[in-house]
Amino acid sequence: MCSGVGVADREADPAMHRLLSAGLTALCAAALAVGAALGIVAILGATPEQPNTPLISYEQAQTGR
Repeated sequence: MCSGVGVADREADPAMHRLLSAGLTALCAAALAVGAALGIVAILGATPEQPNTPLISYEQAQTGR
């Protein structure tokens, strides 16, 4: 009863396979980019705070009135 008439319709289209591969590649690349960006932000956030001390300080002139 199964004469194999519709077998070609069930096979994957090569263009669809390429499209799926391209989509998965783009998705993986985007996930990798987001992960790298979050990692860089985490590394930059882990650096210690720098002290806020001025390099040059001027003494206040005392006015004795």
